[in-house]
Amino acid sequence: MPPKPSLVRPGRGPLRAVALTRHAAAKRQQVCAICSMSGAGPPRRATTRNSAPMRPSLPDRRHTLSTAPAANVRAELEQALLQLQSQAPRLLNLARLQLALQGLRQAPGEETVRVALLGLAGGSGAGQTAKRLLRAILSDPLQDHHAWETQLDSYDLSKPLVVKVSAGPHLDETSIDVARENPIQRLHISSPDYDALGLEFLLVDVDPSALAAGQASIQHLENAALVPSVATRSADGRVSQTPAPVHHALIVADGLMGAVGLASLPVSESGGAITAAVDMKGLAGEELHAPFHVIDVAKAEEGVRLFRDGPQNAMQYERLWFASKVPALTAWLKAGLRTEDAATKPAVKQLLASLLQNAQSAIRTEESAIVAKTLASTTPLDDAAGLHAGLAVWARQAHGELRDELDLAFTGRRWRKLGWWKLFWRVDDVGMLTSDILSQRFLPTAERELVYQAGRIAALRGSAPQYPQPVSELPDSPAVARPAAAALPKWPGHIAFTRRYLQDETVPALQALAQRLLVQSLGTSSVAATLAGLLYASSFAAGVYEAGAVAALGVVYSLGRMQKKWESARRFWEGDVREEGRKAVRAVEESVSQALMAQESVSPAQVEELQQAKELVSRAEDLLSRLK
Repeated sequence: MPPKPSLVRPGRGPLRAVALTRHAAAKRQQVCAICSMSGAGPPRRATTRNSAPMRPSLPDRRHTLSTAPAANVRAELEQALLQLQSQAPRLLNLARLQLALQGLRQAPGEETVRVALLGLAGGSGAGQTAKRLLRAILSDPLQDHHAWETQLDSYDLSKPLVVKVSAGPHLDETSIDVARENPIQRLHISSPDYDALGLEFLLVDVDPSALAAGQASIQHLENAALVPSVATRSADGRVSQTPAPVHHALIVADGLMGAVGLASLPVSESGGAITAAVDMKGLAGEELHAPFHVIDVAKAEEGVRLFRDGPQNAMQYERLWFASKVPALTAWLKAGLRTEDAATKPAVKQLLASLLQNAQSAIRTEESAIVAKTLASTTPLDDAAGLHAGLAVWARQAHGELRDELDLAFTGRRWRKLGWWKLFWRVDDVGMLTSDILSQRFLPTAERELVYQAGRIAALRGSAPQYPQPVSELPDSPAVARPAAAALPKWPGHIAFTRRYLQDETVPALQALAQRLLVQSLGTSSVAATLAGLLYASSFAAGVYEAGAVAALGVVYSLGRMQKKWESARRFWEGDVREEGRKAVRAVEESVSQALMAQESVSPAQVEELQQAKELVSRAEDLLSRLK
C-alpha cells in the first residue's frame, strides 16, 4: 500500500476561502486632486463555480500555489484592477483605485503613502490643533527651529495643504516656500525620522457633519475620511470639489465637544486605516477607555522646546513627550510605512484589500437586488423578501454552528484521546475518532436547515431550481463523480461533499502519519538502546551511566520529534476542517443565490457580467495574498 502524504502545513498554507461578492451603487469616475497636481502568475486551476472542490493530497496541493516572481504578481494585480475598472467601474471607488494603481506602479517598498490630518472645523480649534500636532510629529528636537515650522503655524487652512516629507537636496530657509497660485498648497520639508519613508500629509479642515451625516456606518466614514474633498480651480476659473484619496486618515478634535463628536464614529471598525485623537490638556495620562487617543499637544511642544534649549533637558523632554501620548500616533503612522526589504508597504496592501472588500460588498448588494426583483416577479413580494432573508439567516447560523461545534469537538474528550503520548496504544483509533468528529460535528444542523430552505424555495416557485453543485478536481478521486443533470440533488450538496472529501482524503493521511511517526519513534529508540548496549559490552568499558545516557538521549530525541510533528499535524488538520467548512457554507450561499437569479426575467448578460466581476475580484484577492 503506498504511503500516505504527510500532514505538514506549508509556509503560506494551501487553503483559500471561496470569495463571496457584493455590490453597491455606481460612482462616477473622478480624478485625484493630489495626483493632478504632482503629475504624479500562472493561470488558476479550473474549478466549477460556487463549488467547494475536492482537493488533491497535501504534497500535491502545495504545488498548486503560484510561484510567480513578485514583479509578475504586481503587474498581474494591476491588470486585474484595470480590467475590473473597465468592465464594472460602478463596483469601485475610482479615486481610491487611482491611488492604489499609483502605488502598484512604484517600486516595492518605495511607494508614496499619503496620510490625511483632518481637523474638525466649526470653531473648536481642531484645525489649529492639527497643525500643532503635525509640527510636533515632524520636528527634530536635535536641530533649531526651522522656517517651515513658522510657515505651518501661520498657514490658513481654508485651503488644503500638502506636506511632502523627503530629504532630497539640503533645504534651507530660502528654498522652502508655499505656492499661493494653486488651489492646493504644497510644503516640502525634511524630517530625519520620516525622510526615507515616502510620506505625504494632507492637512485639511472637515465639517463634523460630513463624517457622521446621520450615518454610523464604516462605509460612509471611509468615503468621508479616506477620500476627503478639496476645492480645485479649473482653467476657466471655476472652483469645484475634487476627491483627494489617502491611505490613512487621522481625525483630530479639540476639547470635550470634539470628544463627543468622535465618540459616535465607528473608527475602530476601519482596521487601522483611520484613527482619531482629541487634544485634552491635562487628561493625556488618564485611562478613559475611549475609541480615540487622548493627547496633550502642549506637552509635546514643551518637550521639544526644552530639548532645543540644551541637552541638559533631555530627561524632561522624554517625560513630557511620552506623557503627551503623541508617540502612540507616531507608532500608528510608522506601522503603515515600515516594511521588509523590497516588500510592499502595509498601507498600500491595506488600501488594496479595502478596495476589493468594498467591491465584494457592492457585488453582494447587486445580487440581492436582482434576487429580490426576480422573486418578486414570480412570488408575492413578502415571500420573495423572506427567501432572501432566510438565506442570510441560514448562512449566519451555519457559520456560528461551525465555530461552536468544532470548538466543542477540538476541546472534547475524543480529540484529547489523540494526544501524541497516547499514540502508542491509540494509533489505530485515529481514523475512527476523526471520522466520528466529522460525522457528528461538521454542520449537521446547517445541512438539515438547508434542505428545509430548498423545499421552501421549491414550494414558492412551483419547481425546484437546479443548484450549482461541487465537483472533484481529482480524476481518480474516491468521491462520487459528478452526477448527470437529471440526477442532481434538489439542494446544494457542498456540505456533504466537503465532509466526504475530509473523510476520504485527509483522515487516511492523518492515520498514516500517526502510524509512521510511531514506527519512526520506536525505531529510533531501539537503535539508541542497541547502541547503548554495544557500548556497554564493548572493549572500551563504557559504564552503565554512559550507556544509559546514550539510550536516554535516543529516546528523548525520538519522542520530541514525534510530539512536534504530530501536534503540528493535528493543528493543521483542525485548521483544514474549519477552513473547508467555511468554504462549504459560503459556496452553498453563492449556489442558492445563483439558482435564484437564474430566471427568465433576469437578463443573462447582467448575470454573466456580475459573474465575471466576481471572478476578477477573486483573482485580484488571490494575487494580493501573494504580493510581496
